Amino acid sequence: MKKTTLEQIALECNVTKGLVSRALGGKNNVSDETREKIIRKATELGYDTSKLKAYKVSSSHVLLISSSRILFKEDFWQPIITSISSTLSRNNLIMEYFVFEEDRIDDALLKKLKDSSCGAYIIMHVTPKSIMDVVISKNKPTVVVDPKTFYSEATQFKFSNYDSAYLATQRLIRQGHRDIAFYGSDSHSTSFRERHEGYMSCMETHKDEAVPYSIIFNNDKKDYADENMLVNALNNNPITAIVCANDIIALNAIKTINRLNKKVPDDISVIGFDNIRTGEFVTPKLSTFNIPRQEIGEEVAKYIANSIKSHQIAYSQIVIRCDFIERESNREIVK
Repeated sequence: MKKTTLEQIALECNVTKGLVSRALGGKNNVSDETREKIIRKATELGYDTSKLKAYKVSSSHVLLISSSRILFKEDFWQPIITSISSTLSRNNLIMEYFVFEEDRIDDALLKKLKDSSCGAYIIMHVTPKSIMDVVISKNKPTVVVDPKTFYSEATQFKFSNYDSAYLATQRLIRQGHRDIAFYGSDSHSTSFRERHEGYMSCMETHKDEAVPYSIIFNNDKKDYADENMLVNALNNNPITAIVCANDIIALNAIKTINRLNKKVPDDISVIGFDNIRTGEFVTPKLSTFNIPRQEIGEEVAKYIANSIKSHQIAYSQIVIRCDFIERESNREIVK
């Protein structure tokens, strides 16, 4: 397989090779928007992300650590990253990138991270322990956005996972649903587990009114579904509503329900979480919880800026409220 060249990236992005070189080399004379565009395209084309520069020796620089897989998710993560970058810029801070491949963590990559020097670290979701250990050893302000696992040595910016799933379940109960399932993967991430816990708590509160069905699948392959498990649950239980761990799972559930010659929401109501664009353009439009991506980015950047300015490191958990968007995929039971 041929190596991706700067010329290829420049052609795809419709910019000069020199601009690509400056963006990937961590130079300051590149706009945040252009740098993000070039890094995303370079990652997409298979550019060796270990070549990305991340060694600024200045407390005015913040290192954003992300896997290339996260950068691919433009709908979900890019609005947050863009908001972080622009807010840091308004606070006279420069954001640099440290991008890694989840299946290629080696000593050279870890040494590069160890040799980096900056004022703070921002980690996007998934972080191998080897990378997290290096970051913690730096003893700098560190934020993890939507942590995949719990980190006591970093401030965690989380979504209102538990509360939102509770409210989704409560909404379905108030619409007359009795047999309500949760569809997701507890082991996939802290967020998924917390959403399941919120669902279970609501079902326990309303145990005289509703019956729980937890459909928990293994998501190691990251395909966000187990159709056989869902089909078995739907064929053997009188389920009329499903609370899903995220929108992708909800959209996969709707496909499975359609294949069973059932309709959403006439036969089964479905609620997701994340508010990805696809959910608004499917039929029926998906009811979900909105993650306020721009606001999250702003709050993360402000927290980092204040931590650098005050020279204080205080670890905590910050929960961002996610509001319910009711569309067409859930409805009241007609008696």
